[in-house]
Amino acid sequence: MRIHGEVIIKRRSDVETESSYRKYEPRLREDFGHICGYCGKSEMTTNKGFEIDHFVPIRIASERETDYSNLVYSCFTCNRKKSRKWPTEDKDKHHDGNVGFIDPATDEYDEHLERTDNGDIVGITDVGKYMCKTGFKFNSRPMKEIWTCTKILERQSILEGRMQAMTPEESTEYILINRQIKELYKILFNRKE
Repeated sequence: MRIHGEVIIKRRSDVETESSYRKYEPRLREDFGHICGYCGKSEMTTNKGFEIDHFVPIRIASERETDYSNLVYSCFTCNRKKSRKWPTEDKDKHHDGNVGFIDPATDEYDEHLERTDNGDIVGITDVGKYMCKTGFKFNSRPMKEIWTCTKILERQSILEGRMQAMTPEESTEYILINRQIKELYKILFNRKE
């Protein structure tokens, strides 16, 4: 399954250049569907908020600091894990076939990473494995719990929209979902995700 689930990330191309990359945040947030471009984490499932990452780091390509096509809507954790990493040290070379990064707003992202049925993120290629183990450390983060939390919140939202007409089974499910979400929030909070 795709890292981003049903969300299709597509940066708009008709963006006027801003004086600061931070001014792009509302548009970037919308283009990335309110999820982290790297791990697919929803804004609903984090305590730390979201940031703007420079796909090609500023230290490698300072001229791309305000280039909208170089910006990624990122959760705090992915932004910190990736940080200034750029294994090729070449602004025009995202990876060398073994290590590096893939822009999450491209179709190529899905060729290197996938999400298992339980929500974990795994690398399909060597570059994907690098991103999982070294780039974002998906393999040591609670990705399964984050994915489960996202799915529960989506179901909770659907049920809330139908509260007036809920069947007894749905009411029971809603109560169970609220218990599950509280447990997941504790895990995520304790893991500082």
